[in-house]
Amino acid sequence: MNKAFAKPQLQSKIGILVIFTSSFYKVLKAVLISFAYLLFSSNAKAKLYILLGFGVVGLLSLIYSFFYYKKFKFHIDYEQKEFVLQKGVFSTEFINIPFDKIQQVYFKRSIIQRVINVYEVAIDTAGSSQKEVTIKALSKEKADALRSILMDLAAEETTDEIENEVEVETDAVYTSKSKKKSVEWKHQLGIFDLLKLGLTSNYLRGIWLIFLFFGTIMNELNQLKIENTYVEDSANYLAENFSDSSGIILVAFAALIFTFLVGIVISTIEIFIKYFNLTLTQTTSSLDLEMGLKTNTRTSLKPRRVQLLRLSTNPIQKRLDLYEAEVSLASSADNIQAQKGKIKIPGLAKEKLQKIKTFLYNRAEETSEAIKPHRLLIFRRVMLSLIPVVIAFIPVIIFSWYEWQIIAPMVLIYVALSVFLNKKYYDSIAIEFTENFIIKKQGIWNQETEILELYKLQSVTVKQPLWFKKRKLYNLEFHTAGGDLSFPLVHEEVLKNLNYSFYKIETSTKAWM
Repeated sequence: MNKAFAKPQLQSKIGILVIFTSSFYKVLKAVLISFAYLLFSSNAKAKLYILLGFGVVGLLSLIYSFFYYKKFKFHIDYEQKEFVLQKGVFSTEFINIPFDKIQQVYFKRSIIQRVINVYEVAIDTAGSSQKEVTIKALSKEKADALRSILMDLAAEETTDEIENEVEVETDAVYTSKSKKKSVEWKHQLGIFDLLKLGLTSNYLRGIWLIFLFFGTIMNELNQLKIENTYVEDSANYLAENFSDSSGIILVAFAALIFTFLVGIVISTIEIFIKYFNLTLTQTTSSLDLEMGLKTNTRTSLKPRRVQLLRLSTNPIQKRLDLYEAEVSLASSADNIQAQKGKIKIPGLAKEKLQKIKTFLYNRAEETSEAIKPHRLLIFRRVMLSLIPVVIAFIPVIIFSWYEWQIIAPMVLIYVALSVFLNKKYYDSIAIEFTENFIIKKQGIWNQETEILELYKLQSVTVKQPLWFKKRKLYNLEFHTAGGDLSFPLVHEEVLKNLNYSFYKIETSTKAWM
């Protein structure tokens, strides 16, 4: 009998379509301005040339996709204990991934991949700055088998426990002697749950997307030299009808409310697309997660690979019994910055949240005395919040754009609000050092708890700026393979807790990933 995937394999033949659409889409993005010109231009000859150009590009993309498909091969080298991938049209590239470097194997499916019923297998590696390795198009049977084999081999290599040998009898049938997983519990997000999430989260993100969208449109119109009279007409109308102070405040307030409501709508749509049909299933050995409308992803989370756990909610979601868990997996420094190794699971009831914590850590709740930062934190944050006000005042004073009856109350309200919010933030932030964990809590609106197991701690950075030296204050930063946990302005006595943290790092024999 031959071992599964021991010989070089091709993707599914229908994968040529996936490769073609992907490459052609990249070309379309690069010539977006030309496409916009095609829509707005009245020159029939120019339209014909542009359409002809798109046709040629499409044909070249199809030819490229065929040769890319033929050159793309992968297999498992059981003797060298690595996964091998070969790709490239004009130059051949070989990628060898040792089993012990495989961090996660999961599925991604775009709308096109779902229509033609193929799976994209993504192999994520820890300690590597390169992007994840992806196989664009495999049948469900092959994708499931490849993921199961690679994760089993990675686990065996990490723990030095060879439990199962996966074999294949034919090219179409894959079997495994590992134990069948039993389902402990399941969490699903319905349409109503997604709606509640959309209405209670990500307000600022929705508003930011609005400004980004209109900014991009205006920039493209300016580049194409297409006149847009709507903005100019709107500005003239406002100048004629709302020139006094009360009118300006009314318009600004109405614009703010409108932008806020549109931001909620955009945020809700984004959540529907990202978390549609989210299903979290706990088995005896893993948490299996599937979600997404535009790009459907399936992944499996194992406790030893989780570096950091972040739990968050806000007052409205708390009343609705909605919590979010963010799991940080081991990644390279580049991937951590890109948030690639972070998986968010929203819409969890408090009961399900507790089950996740129990599964990941298999320990009872641990608490200790909460440590607060120095009160100097409030002053520092207030001073930082005043910097935008100072910068905004420079052109106001230079060009005499001020009416103190409007500006003075606004500045006073801003300062008072800044002091109040930063005082609330100070009251919320604290850190605990328990027998097995470092636990940090913070947040005014979004209330967040970060949990780090001590044995997964890789290093600690202690910083002391010159202006903190007399007060004996330090900033702490705890480093893991899945991200960092920082805490500001602790007193010198708190550093004694680090000695125990270092002891746990040195004496632990558990695999940290």
